[in-house]
Amino acid sequence: MKIRSILVVGGGSSGWMSAAAFSRYLKGIKVSVLESNTSSPIGVGESTMVAFNRFLKMVGLEDKDWMKYCDATYKTSVRFTNFRDKDSGSFEYPFGHEKSDTNDEGKINAWAHLAAKYNLSTDSFCEFFNEVYFLARYNRLTKNENNRMQLSFNDVTAYHFDAKLFGEYLRDCICKPDGVEHYYDDVVSVEKDSDGYITSVVGNSGEKYSADLYVDCTGFKSILLEGEMNSKFISSKKWLSNDSAFAARIPYTNKETQLENVTNCTAIENGWVWNTPLWSKIGTGYVYSSDFVDDETAEKEFKSHLGVEDIDLRKIKFRHGYHQKGWIKNVLGIGLSYAFVEPLEATGLSSTHVMIERACELLEHRDYNVNGFDIDGYNYHAAFAMRGMKRFVALHYKFSSRIDTPYWRHQTEGKEWFNLDKDDDLYEFPVHTRPDDSGYRDIYSMIHSNHSVNHNWPAENRQYAYIMSGMGHKPFTKKDLHKVRTQIDPDIDKKLESMYNEWRQYVGDLTEYVHTLPTSYEFLKENIYQD
Repeated sequence: MKIRSILVVGGGSSGWMSAAAFSRYLKGIKVSVLESNTSSPIGVGESTMVAFNRFLKMVGLEDKDWMKYCDATYKTSVRFTNFRDKDSGSFEYPFGHEKSDTNDEGKINAWAHLAAKYNLSTDSFCEFFNEVYFLARYNRLTKNENNRMQLSFNDVTAYHFDAKLFGEYLRDCICKPDGVEHYYDDVVSVEKDSDGYITSVVGNSGEKYSADLYVDCTGFKSILLEGEMNSKFISSKKWLSNDSAFAARIPYTNKETQLENVTNCTAIENGWVWNTPLWSKIGTGYVYSSDFVDDETAEKEFKSHLGVEDIDLRKIKFRHGYHQKGWIKNVLGIGLSYAFVEPLEATGLSSTHVMIERACELLEHRDYNVNGFDIDGYNYHAAFAMRGMKRFVALHYKFSSRIDTPYWRHQTEGKEWFNLDKDDDLYEFPVHTRPDDSGYRDIYSMIHSNHSVNHNWPAENRQYAYIMSGMGHKPFTKKDLHKVRTQIDPDIDKKLESMYNEWRQYVGDLTEYVHTLPTSYEFLKENIYQD
């Protein structure tokens, strides 16, 4: 199949992200967008992870170009409040990695010894590994031009932004100037050839729109991928209970302190509440499960959490999972039309730009000639990525110790996570970036085995370790430390004391320095919102 033209069906953030990437990355390809004029985007994706920066680089965007237009702010961490237990406080999942001469496995080993000896708090893992944690904790930002901290600004910052405005910015400032054709019409039917390939989509106007490749960005409707190509939807409901949300925008009462550089996720009675500070307002929402609470009660819980009564709420219904095949014949699903994992960890936009990148790379590497082998490979890697996202998000619930409501008891104790009679991948632990057989470890064994610390908490997947430590898991116990003292290194106590003192001095010095840096509000006002 030779691809000379692409029709993106559906607008919104996924549609215009796809069109922008295709127009910038795939030279010589005709790109068009067919957008409904009767439906509105879901618009819950207001938060990203650092990998989103790859998309910005792909389409050639600098922060100063788009952030002001899209009400955007910077993000350095995901904060989890009351996830470990009710009223347990917060822990961070900061971005980036420390640049250090000490290998990661050695540092994990050292931290584990210190945590056992000094009964360190959940914050200690972040303090030991990642200087970005201090920016998140104290709500500061820096471009680090003096190299005082071991970080690169572009590698450790993500964004909060208005997804609807972002789509409009891509449409007006990239796609249309690049020659992307834009049509408003509602798809009412499709035409196919004898082999089942789509030859045109027919609009409500009677107009027919044709291309070599049709990219389905129609959201949960999945008009082409599921509706026309019959791609089976594989539900993640077994692992991810939440299926509903209320979303709202609320004003700042004290912008200088409330504009934080973290996405705060707060666990409440039957789910969790997100807080994403934009420049002009705060985006917030309650993600919950209709299996445990009705909409009216959920609305009351949300308003009680916010401490407000008079607020405009938008109700959103969603389903978890992914389609068995994301690419069938000449139809490719991107965004919600292909897959969705709940907003925890900002997986919505993450899955969108990952699929866009892979599609662009495949087309370029094959000079726009695609065969069945290429499509099979794309589908395998797309499914692998979505299973990984499902697994990562699901473990945020399973690692929790909350049992204060039926909802939380179900999350932490009511699910059958280890059914040896069934073939399920949930606890397969990828320690390499490639999905080969040698790159898996079992998460349960990783936590509970008596093997070495290096085996139990592999450095290649620090993101799991941040969540595990925040939830109270320890890879090393006082019993293990006693064994080291008596059998391996009798001088371990002196070494640990010296290491502990040096580390606390380092934490104190860095904390003092970070407090001299501008707050997120001050930084944005100076660098993005000067006017």
